[in-house]
Formats: sequence, structure tokens, C-alpha cells
Amino acid sequence: MLNRIRRWFTHPVFGDEEKTRIAQFMFNFSWIAIGVLLFLIPARLIIKTDKSLLPTFLIAGLILLIIITQQIIRRGYIKQASYAMIYSGWLIVTALAWYADGLHDIAILGYIIVILLASFLLGWRTVSVIGGLSLIVIWTFALNDYKHLQPLHNDNPIGYATDLSGIFILICALIYLLVSGWQRTVQASRIELTERLRAEEKLQKQADYLTALHNTALGLLNRSELIPLLDAIIAHACNLLETKHGALDFLSPDQTTITQAHGVGAYERFNGSSHPNGVGVTGTVCTTGHSLLINDYQTWAGALPEYRKGGFLSMISIPLKVEEKIIGAIGFSYLDEKRKFTPQQVTFMEKFAALASLAIHSARLHEQTQAEMRERKNIETALRASEERFRKIFQVSPIAICITALEDDRLLDANNAYWEMSGYDRETALGQTLEELHAWNDTEEHRDFVTRIQAQHSIYNPNYQFTTSANEPKFAIALYELMELNGQTCILSMFHDVTAQKKIEVALRESEARMSAIFSALPDMILEIDQAGILTGFIASNEIQPLMPPDDFLGHNIRDLFPVSISLQTMFAVERALATQQLHAFEYGMPPGEEIQFFEARVVAVAATTAMMMVRDISQRKWVETDRENLIHELEDKNAELERFTYTVSHDLKSPLITIRGFLGFLEQDALSENKERHRNDIQRISDATAKMQSLLNELLELSRIGRVVNVFEYVSFVEIASEAVELVQGRLQSIHAKVSIQSDLPTVYGDRRRLVEVVQNLVDNAAKFMGENPNPLITIGQEGILEGKPIFFIKDNGIGIEPEHLDRIFGLFNKLNSETDGTGIGLTIVKRIIEIHNGKIWVTSEAHKGSTFFFTLQIGPASQFVI
Repeated sequence: MLNRIRRWFTHPVFGDEEKTRIAQFMFNFSWIAIGVLLFLIPARLIIKTDKSLLPTFLIAGLILLIIITQQIIRRGYIKQASYAMIYSGWLIVTALAWYADGLHDIAILGYIIVILLASFLLGWRTVSVIGGLSLIVIWTFALNDYKHLQPLHNDNPIGYATDLSGIFILICALIYLLVSGWQRTVQASRIELTERLRAEEKLQKQADYLTALHNTALGLLNRSELIPLLDAIIAHACNLLETKHGALDFLSPDQTTITQAHGVGAYERFNGSSHPNGVGVTGTVCTTGHSLLINDYQTWAGALPEYRKGGFLSMISIPLKVEEKIIGAIGFSYLDEKRKFTPQQVTFMEKFAALASLAIHSARLHEQTQAEMRERKNIETALRASEERFRKIFQVSPIAICITALEDDRLLDANNAYWEMSGYDRETALGQTLEELHAWNDTEEHRDFVTRIQAQHSIYNPNYQFTTSANEPKFAIALYELMELNGQTCILSMFHDVTAQKKIEVALRESEARMSAIFSALPDMILEIDQAGILTGFIASNEIQPLMPPDDFLGHNIRDLFPVSISLQTMFAVERALATQQLHAFEYGMPPGEEIQFFEARVVAVAATTAMMMVRDISQRKWVETDRENLIHELEDKNAELERFTYTVSHDLKSPLITIRGFLGFLEQDALSENKERHRNDIQRISDATAKMQSLLNELLELSRIGRVVNVFEYVSFVEIASEAVELVQGRLQSIHAKVSIQSDLPTVYGDRRRLVEVVQNLVDNAAKFMGENPNPLITIGQEGILEGKPIFFIKDNGIGIEPEHLDRIFGLFNKLNSETDGTGIGLTIVKRIIEIHNGKIWVTSEAHKGSTFFFTLQIGPASQFVI
């Protein structure tokens, strides 16, 4: 009976520890809850808290629900029991609050108990649902109170305190159970974790040893590569010995030198270093063949200086043996003086070293085998690839290839190109000799070919000509190579059919000849220009010579070769021609600014980015056009001058005629009146009028001869011209005591000597004639400055000068500023005409009473001529 009661109060135990823990918590809390609720039922009945027994029945129902939940838990349905307890408890709490005072009832605190239970038993989702429902009920109670829909009761303070005490006990019990449960769980977890860590540490140490041995054995079995194997051996061994410092050393094949192959930690800086066998720890181990344990390396007699500086303290070294032959040693060290190696570690590392030795030996053998296999495989692959390439080249190549035996000239094989080029049939030609195929017409020539191929092993014939089986002539580039095929000496013959190229070459030569003839007949120079302005091609012209050799401008930009104005014109025409695919033309003169030679350029596109420019010399046409325009202007000037001349002559010749006619009438009167003195005077006046007319006619005749009657032009010093002219007017100069100064370094001029003397003579005579009353008359002849490439000469006097308003008319025909002076007024007109015939200009500067200066230019050589 007692056991049954004990079992009734004892929580069930399950195989799942977590499940058992939750069942224990629920049983403990449920019995506390039953106790509290059993206390509340009689207390409420005694105190008469409620007028109705409904709350009491609800509490009793909650007790029944808890007992049912316990039975569900005993059957193992923990989660279902949790859901039943949480949701049914929430409903009963809500019903109690609804029946009582709603928001003001103590039952509302039951929601806290329900939410705490839900958070421990069912997780955050159920907590969210219960919490949300609780908030909805609370706000519903609040609205009912606000609208006065929920009647309020005046609870007995004792009853209120009783209910509050029960809830308080339940909350405290729940918190205690939760906290104590968590504490037990944490304590149990800590103890379990500590034990597990200890067990794992032991297992890990054993596993590390086993893993190291296992990996070393796998390295032996798998025959892994040597370098990764060495790295793995050192890494595993260092992990086992709990050190960062380890090294593998190998003996040289002659057993005289030890080299560190791989080291980590403090040994790493010695990688690749060597020392004699028998020296140091490794040398001692390799010499004796026994392991060595040193716990104080700094005081060991055989310590090496560089290792002492490295801070090595405790050290072990184990020999690596393969079939009793030492191949090296493996060593480890501690740098911490508190740590020492033990004999047990040495024993384990000897076993480890035995496996490592076998693994290293196997890896070396494996690498050698793999290297040999790779080399053999590479050779086989290369051979297969070579055979495959040769087969493809042989069959697919457009070059005709055939193989013949050297001994009997029998055709062994040939590709498709050979059959197509030769016209032979594969089925019938294979196996026949070249003589049977009539491939060689001259037997002596064939024997000579065989002798040459045997001596040279290779023959190249770029101009091989033969006839096909259909008697069609063919041209080919032939190459013959001597080769060994299946133990037989053969000739590999290759023929590149160039018959079509030969025909094209002939056609090209004929086309080039035609084009050369066309280009040689063209007067144009042809340039090829790309869109960037680079000169890429040039065809010379017989009539135009480039300014520089083609090698100096081909490949250069036209902007760097031509003046800016011409290069801009050219690039604009190139761009327009490429864009519109139409012809564009422009003209330009050379050199810019002087334009003494003219060209016409025609630009046309010949490709997407290239244009051709044809340049033609049009200087002759330009000169003809210029001469025509000059002649037209000259003719217009002559006509205007002729009109002025006609008017002037008719006016100036009329005066003497009127004088003669008038005095002829006076002569008649004088004869009738017998007035001899008056008769003589009238005759003299008639004579003077005829003399004046004669002078005018002579001057006009002289003016007309200028430009029509031209003496031979020659180079003459202007000093001689000036001196001769001054000599001719010496009488007038002496009459006024005038002094003439001639500049000594006057240049040489080119012209008609007699006419130039006449110019200076007229200008000096005029200067002397209009000297006035100057007591010191002076005339200066000199040269000062250049105008249009011609020297400027001047004749200066200190005479009466010329009024400014008369300067424009002094060179006019018969224009005399002083009618009382001698002369006809045509002298300066003659001077101007002579200067213009010599391609010069004349002008005057003067001020009244300050003298005059006549300036004129003369050429110093023949006019420029350009020969095309």
C-alpha cells in the first residue's frame, strides 16, 4: 500500500533524460498546485468569498485536470500533457476572472503562472499565443469596466488575501522549481563537461598517436608525393610531441653530408643547410644508428654554435632506417626550459620514425616511378600526336605529298592533293615505279637527282615544271626530303601547285606594264593618304618632282610635311571624299604667301579609310591666265593713256598752228603796209611756233619708241649710269654752280643702259632747272632701302620744291608747273615710262622751298622664270 502511494507521488522516469527532467518538474509543480487549490476550496467555503459555488467547482475542476495531466505524463505524452495543462489552466483562470470582477479580480495574476509554465514547457510560440490571448482578455475586461458592463463586487478582504496568498505561493513555488531546476541542470552540465573534457583529452591524445601512425601508414600505402609527405610527417609528429620545432634531415648518397630537407619553427631557417656527417645531433644519430635524447643542448659537448644561438634546449633525434640502412634522421626540440622530452616519447617516435622511413622510401620510389611513367607517357603521347599530325597534314594538306622508295622508285603512298595535281589514279598508281608512271622523262636527270638527294638529304626546287598524265603543263614549288620509314629509306616529295599563281603573275606583270605606261603618260603625281593624314603610297610624275625623297615623307603625317593652309585643305578634301565617296578638288600655290607655282589636287576615296590624291602642276595655265589678265589691264591702261595722249596732243599742237595762222594774216598786212620791222617779227614768231611744234613732235616720237625699241639689257653699275648722266648735263650744272654728290657703293642694276642714263639725266636736269636762287645748290644721287626685292634709288635736291597739290600731275604728258621755263613738259612722262619698262616704280616727295626727292626702283637681275 505504501509503495503504491509512494509511486503515486513519484514522477515517472524515461529513457530520455530531458523528458524525465520535464516530467519531474511538472509532477512537483502539480502536487504543489493541488495542495494550494485544496487549501483554497475549504477556505473559500468557510469565509464565503463567493455567493455562488461556481468558482469552487472551477477550482475543483482544475484539480481534476491536474490529476488527469499526471496520468498523461505517466504514459509518456509529455508535450500533450503540457498543452492540456497550459490551455485548460488559462481557460479556468479566464472563467474565474470573468465570473468575478474581471480586471479587478485576483485571478488575473494566474496568467503570469500560465505564461511562466508555457515558457518552460512549450517555447516562445506558445508563450506568444497565451500572452496575446491574455492581453486580449485584459483589454476586454478594461473596456467592459469603461462601459460599466462588468458589475463590481466588494470582496471580503480575508478572502482576497487568501486567494492572493495561494497565487503568491504558486508563483514562488514555480520560480523556485524553475531556478532550482536550472541550477541542477547547470551543475550537472558542468560536471559532465569536465568529465567529458578529461575523457576527450585522453582519447584525443590516443587518437593523435593513432592518427599519426595511421597517416604515416597511409602515406606508405598511398605512395604520396615526397614534399607533402615530409610536411605531413613533421606536422603530425610536432602535434604529438606538442612542440612547434621539428626537422627532417637526409644523408647524401655518399654518406658524407647531411642536409636539412624540411624544418618548421626554429629549424625553419636551417632549411637547405648542410653539415658533415658525424657532426651535431643528427650527425651523431646517423653515425651511431641510435636515438639520442638531450635535455640540455646548451651544455652538450657536440652542440653546434648556430644551434646554440637558436635557443635549443631539450632535443631528441631518431634515425630513419630503410632495410637497416640509415637515410637520415628526424629531430624535435623544446625552447622552454620547463619542458623536457621523456624516454616514452623517444620510444613512440622510434616507432613513428620506422613508419616514416618506409613512407619516405616508398614516396621516393613512387616519384621515380611516376617520373619515368610520365616521361614514357609524354613520349608516347608525343609520338601519337606526331603521327596524328602527320596523318592529318599528309591527307588534308593542300600541298601534294608522295612517298617513294629510294631503292626502286616505287610509289608507296600519296595524299589526295597529289592525285588531283598529277592526274594519276590511286588504285592503279600505288606500287608502280616512277618510270612506269612516266614521271621522269630524262633517265640521266633522274639518276643525277637520286645522287644529289643521297648526298644532301634535302633538295629545294622553287621552279619545278612537269606535265600531268593528261599532258597539262604544271608549275610547282618542290621540296624533297630523305627519310626512314619502317626500316626503308624513302623520299618524301612535296609539291605546292603554283600554276594559278604563275598565271596571275603573268597577268600582274602585264597589268603592271599597262599601268606603268599609263602612269608614265600622266602628268600627275599620285599620293595615297589614310584618314589620319599618313602618307602610305607614292607614284612619281615626270613633270612634278617632290620636295624631298619619298623615303623621307612616306609614313609621315601630311600635317608635318605641308604648310598649315595646304594641309587643312588636303585633310578636308580627304574627309569629304571618304564620307561622300565622291571626287573633291582644290587648288593651292607654293610656297604659301608667294604662290610662284600652282597645283591642282583631286581627291577620291579608294578604300574605307584610304584616299588617293592626284596632284597636277597648273602653273603654266595660271601664268597664262595671269598674263592674260595683266595684258587686259595693260591694254585698258594703254587705252586710257591713249585717250589722254590724244587730248593732250590735240590741245598742245593746236596752239602753234593757231599762232602760225594768226601771224600769216599779219604778214599779209605787213606786206601791204611795207612795215619791214614788223614783218620780220611776225616771221620770227611763225618760226618759233614751228620750232615748238617740231620739238613737241620729236618728244612724242621719243615717248612712243620707249617700250617698242628696246636695247639689249645688261648688268651695269648705277655709279656709271649716274656719272654719265651728270656729265651730259654738266653745262647747266656749271651755269648755276650746282654740286652733285654720287653715293660710292651703289648696286649693279639690270636694264637698258642708254634709257637708264636718260632717266638720271632728265631728273638731274630738272633738279638744276628748278634750283631757284639757292646760293649753294646741291643734288644727291644715292640708294636707300629695298622694295619688293628691288633697291630704292633717289635723286634729291635743295631747290624750290613742289607744292603738294601738284605732286599727282607732274608725271602727266606736257604738264609744266612753270610755263616760263624751257622744255615741253614731257620729260618726267618719259622717265616714268622707262622706269615701268624696267618693272620699277617712281614717286616723289617734296615741300615748297625745301627741295624735292625723286625715288625709283630698278631690278638687279632678269625677271624670275619657272620651268615646268
